[in-house]
Amino acid sequence: MNTVLRLFGCVFALFLAFASGKPIAPSIPVPRYFERSPSTPAAISIDRVQKDLGALISNTSLIFGPASDAWSDATDRWNFFSKPNISAVVEVGQESDIAKVVKYCNDNSIEFLAYSRGHGMTTTLAKMKGGIEINMSKLTKVTIQPNKKTALLQSGAYADAILGTLGAEGYTAVLGANGCVGFGGLSLGGGLGRLQGQYGLVSDNIVSMNVVLADGSTVTVNNKSNGDLFWAMRGAGHNFGIVTQFEINIFRDTSATWHYHNYVWTQDKLEAVFKGLNDLQGVGKLPAKMGASLGQISLNTSISKTEAVIQWTFAYDGPAKEAEKLLAGLNKIKAVVNEQGDVSYPNLLVAQETDSASASCSSQPYIGASANLQTYNVTAQRQLYNLFVKNAALEPEIGANARLYYEGFSSLGSQAISAASTAFPHRDEYLPVYFITPVPTGKESAATAWAYASRDLWNKGQPQRRPTTYVNFAAGDESLEMIYGHESWRLQRLRSLKAKYDPNNRFRWYNPIIPPT
Repeated sequence: MNTVLRLFGCVFALFLAFASGKPIAPSIPVPRYFERSPSTPAAISIDRVQKDLGALISNTSLIFGPASDAWSDATDRWNFFSKPNISAVVEVGQESDIAKVVKYCNDNSIEFLAYSRGHGMTTTLAKMKGGIEINMSKLTKVTIQPNKKTALLQSGAYADAILGTLGAEGYTAVLGANGCVGFGGLSLGGGLGRLQGQYGLVSDNIVSMNVVLADGSTVTVNNKSNGDLFWAMRGAGHNFGIVTQFEINIFRDTSATWHYHNYVWTQDKLEAVFKGLNDLQGVGKLPAKMGASLGQISLNTSISKTEAVIQWTFAYDGPAKEAEKLLAGLNKIKAVVNEQGDVSYPNLLVAQETDSASASCSSQPYIGASANLQTYNVTAQRQLYNLFVKNAALEPEIGANARLYYEGFSSLGSQAISAASTAFPHRDEYLPVYFITPVPTGKESAATAWAYASRDLWNKGQPQRRPTTYVNFAAGDESLEMIYGHESWRLQRLRSLKAKYDPNNRFRWYNPIIPPT
């Protein structure tokens, strides 16, 4: 979509060669010790990679190019508006294969990108113009350790699969809100979720990691081994290595049920709703067991064809009586939809429409922009609503599926952990918010302008605070300070560790600390 014109000729020739099944003669690679920043040759021969790399890795791994029937699924992304340009896929069958692929890429001046589940909003991924995708989607094993206090996760494990394995033995873990999202990418950015108020961020519950570094070496990373890298990996980990295995805390699941309550309000209730939300959560005071307060402003034509509605869903780790006491203020606001129930945690994802089969997990060409808040400025929310309705009328193709999303998870558990203990910089930012829409062809500029205008209104609603964004929601245009923290020491430390662990900047595609040149 953003293809550079001068690359069109070689990309088209590469496509023809793959489609015809004829190998392309590889150019002579520059040895890595002569090349500070390896760049992928204009043409990669799949036959050559299969022969040379195939001899090094396990026979459970697959190597293929765009002509393969497996290509579409292997390179599919949750957001395919801004995708990396992949030349070949190595679908690894063993954890040990990952290091071998990295070494092969280094020796042959080929870029590489790790792939677990393909989530992320950022446009920075599109700056990768050719290379090998290290696809880890086969590596989904979850193993409860004999001590029953931790579990081992392979790099491709995702929430639904983790919940299934742990739940069968009566355990749970701190995971993201969506069942389809991979543990790896989520946790390397910090990781927000429903159990955050009780146990901290997803990354706070990582005990140890096996990490492949940029040179292809494998190291153990925890508080006792490579402790400086352990700090960086929890909040900025996409910049430093590929995790092949996580060891995480697990907890005995003592919850009989989770209580959910879903509301839909019309726009005339907006001020009352956001005031009620502020009364409930204070400033970072949402009760620990009120695991989720998730909302959106969007069109629902079954209620109104012109006025967007306000939808909200709450999840409480406990009985209805306790939850409804907390929701008493919001219950006084007349809703057009008002439903509640008590379910197991896996079924809660279905009730809140965040399971793997939900629309929130569908692949689309998304455009978006995000911010972080401490509380809701009610005046700003009305301005955002008015902008939404105005733009939905002007751009109905965009407006039909556009959303203003509001995420609120109890942060009491994450606040209890020192802000300096990990690279995650936003422990005092309690409410991630974002505009997002699948963009119709030809409407990219209009959708981007709408997204940025929404972000501006959220940030103008808190003029005393500097703008920030959660790395896993970043659009790709933000400053490094917005993503990795405004305290000068944070970026200084990250840059120093980058020079130590990845001096050639091999990990530079996902909201990078040091952008590609």
